[in-house]
Amino acid sequence: MGARNGYWPGERRGVRAGAAFLVLGLALVPAACGSGSDGGDAGGSSGPTASAVTLPPGTKAAGAPVKIGFITAEGGSAVSLPEVREGAQAAVGYANDYLGGIGGRPIQLVVCKSQEDAASARTCANEMVEQKVTAVGTGTTGFGDTLVPIIAGAKIPYVTGTATAGSEFATDGVFSWTGGFPATLGTMATYAKEKGYQRVALFVTDVPAAITGANALGKPVFQKSGVDLDVISIPRGSADATSQVTSAIGKKPDALALVGDATHCTSVFKAFQAVGATQPKFVIQPCVSKAVDDAAPGQLDGSVLFTPSDTDSDDPEAKLYRTVMAKYTPKTQTDGYAVTGYQTVLGLARALKGLNGEVTPASVTSTLKAARSIAMPAGHGLTFSCDGSAIPSLKALCSASSVEAILKGTKATDVRTVDAASLFAAG
Repeated sequence: MGARNGYWPGERRGVRAGAAFLVLGLALVPAACGSGSDGGDAGGSSGPTASAVTLPPGTKAAGAPVKIGFITAEGGSAVSLPEVREGAQAAVGYANDYLGGIGGRPIQLVVCKSQEDAASARTCANEMVEQKVTAVGTGTTGFGDTLVPIIAGAKIPYVTGTATAGSEFATDGVFSWTGGFPATLGTMATYAKEKGYQRVALFVTDVPAAITGANALGKPVFQKSGVDLDVISIPRGSADATSQVTSAIGKKPDALALVGDATHCTSVFKAFQAVGATQPKFVIQPCVSKAVDDAAPGQLDGSVLFTPSDTDSDDPEAKLYRTVMAKYTPKTQTDGYAVTGYQTVLGLARALKGLNGEVTPASVTSTLKAARSIAMPAGHGLTFSCDGSAIPSLKALCSASSVEAILKGTKATDVRTVDAASLFAAG
């Protein structure tokens, strides 16, 4: 799980300064598990052909196509991620050639390119309604709160690999294969409990989504684990977090956690060095970059990484991902955001495998609500169930699990999956 997803200023492939993505959204982009380094980002395969597998014979879709909308961040002045669309298109090719598409019919992807602003997001949502698509998928977006009311309001199912916006957590007709930020916080709390920690200091970039999520979602699950969680906000873009870190260290936390972009992680890690902090560290994917490792040498070593997926290990799902990408979009690198589009579309095809009869928004919705133990694409053995049982209070989230690994520099080792469902149970 090198630093290949969660790009931010200074890193490659389309995310530039002033990006409209919320820190929370980028924090949860699935990880690519691997090793090595490549200049602007860390870790990784040299391309989509590494360690692939042979695809067994399957069932080819036939008949009239099923229109599935796909809204992707592409072409904007701040954010442009064509690889997300390419990952979705690769998943469509695989599903149509080997999985019988949806209901035996081929998937036709109806793409709308949002520029990651409210106006273009609204335009894309309305276009999906006008096109009368059967369902709408998104890869990575910070504008779920704009998209969901229009799409779900038109009774069109809305699906995503990783929910980031509040409306994507509990709205009827919305389905997120992973548990998003809640699951990340829950698996952090589970790890802290396993280690016997009493207090964790969580350093969060001071943006509303991240701060609200950390307090409203993080504190309860940590408390249920018997762990106190201190949430410390760091102004966005701050170069020096020494005063905040010094104050937090004064409360003698057993572990230090970071949620934010690479700039945030660099600032906080440097402050850890300045005050001589030796506590174990929890990080999310944007922290795991060569730039961070160079700026704060040694700080990533031994840190625990929490992330929704794995694309570069020897796990069968990771190998399948690389194989599908190599076959259908061979020029797309597998070590970036492409997995978000792939995960969304292939997850939909897998969850609808049992759909019989007419394929409509209503039949898709009912089939998704009945989906149980579906293999998570690029999920390192994780599964998802969309019956509302994963996190009952956040019924749109289909999983409460996450991938966890120990870092050696920017290389992930000891990869495993963790289920935090018990922390979200009532009582």
